[in-house]
Amino acid sequence: MYGVLLLVVVIGLSGLIAYLGDRIGMKVGKKRISLFGLRPKYTSIIITILTGVIIASVTVTIILATNNGVRQALFNIQQVLVRLEDSKNQLNYMNHQMQLKDIELKEKEEEIASIEIELSHLEVQKEQLERENKELDEQINELEDKFSNLMLEYAAAQEDIDQLTDAIKDLDATRAELEKQLASLQTERRNLEDQIRLLNLELARVNQELSDTTIRYYLQDLVYQKGDIIYLDVIEKEETQEEIIDSIAAYLDRANQEVLKHPVEVDPETGTALRLNIGEIAALTRIILESESERFIVYLVANVNVSQNSYVPAGFQVNEDFVVFKKGDLIASKIVKAGASVRELEKELSELLDIININSIRKGIITDQGSIGSIEFSSFYQILRQVQEMSGMVEVQVVATEDIWREDGWNNQFSSKIRFDVVAAENGDQDE
Repeated sequence: MYGVLLLVVVIGLSGLIAYLGDRIGMKVGKKRISLFGLRPKYTSIIITILTGVIIASVTVTIILATNNGVRQALFNIQQVLVRLEDSKNQLNYMNHQMQLKDIELKEKEEEIASIEIELSHLEVQKEQLERENKELDEQINELEDKFSNLMLEYAAAQEDIDQLTDAIKDLDATRAELEKQLASLQTERRNLEDQIRLLNLELARVNQELSDTTIRYYLQDLVYQKGDIIYLDVIEKEETQEEIIDSIAAYLDRANQEVLKHPVEVDPETGTALRLNIGEIAALTRIILESESERFIVYLVANVNVSQNSYVPAGFQVNEDFVVFKKGDLIASKIVKAGASVRELEKELSELLDIININSIRKGIITDQGSIGSIEFSSFYQILRQVQEMSGMVEVQVVATEDIWREDGWNNQFSSKIRFDVVAAENGDQDE
């Protein structure tokens, strides 16, 4: 805005001065005024020149008075040119430096790119090293555990070494004597080699006998068929796993004694004929330990058909045990006519035994070949006489004298835990 105003002022003053100079020139021409003795024509020219000079002077004066930059440029032009040259040189220098910096920047960028590539490779190596380090830590922990175990084994081995050292001393003492015996043994060896030749002939004969024996083995009668119950007993739950294993071991001892009653093969070292998988013993232990029941019926079952004079491979089956009839429970009853014939009474009492069998099996008792057993002949006819001694309709009741467990039907304890009561019947014919 300041420059526009200055321009307007300069133009206005220049126009005004030119107008005034023209007016003065016209008046000088009309009046034919002469300056310095010159003709009026030249006087007018001089006035015009002076007017132009005045215009230029006023213009320059105004610009110099109002613009410091023009004033300095006009009077200090040489210094400005020097500074301009210096600035140009500095600019060239800076451009040159900038080019160098650009080159250096490109080199740095290439170096950075190379470093970034190397860094990515290092990151991959770092991850791989971290994985390897983790694996090494795991291996170190495992080795530390092994080292601890080895130290314990070392301590135990050291004790063994001490014992072996003493044994070595004893062996050294016997070594001399053994060397003496060696000579005689070598002689005996030669004799034994002769005997071996004879024994080989005997072995061929024995192999033939073995083949014949094998044929007889498969033709012999079976001691157990596959699936037969070899032994049944109750194992009670103990507090710890070791106690349960002890109970199973005692059970197997009892089972082995039962098996030895038959013509089976017996291990001379262990005295047992049974062949059991150790995994089944562990599984049975776990079942007993994890179950909420306190008593278990354990069956020992033949895994294969067992011939005479052979071992008995077997496995376990297990069921939870519980009380089938509590003491005082009515197991069964039947109403009979006291005056009936002996044959009819025998039939009625036999039906009562069938009812006992059905009710017991329905309640969950375990039977041998589908029957819980029978009562003795004398007891049967004692009940029959009690019925005959009464008159009218009588009720024969079968009552539990103590708690009856599931296995009592198998181990022949059922008959000893019941009694027969003969009482007068309260109502009509009824069986239960």
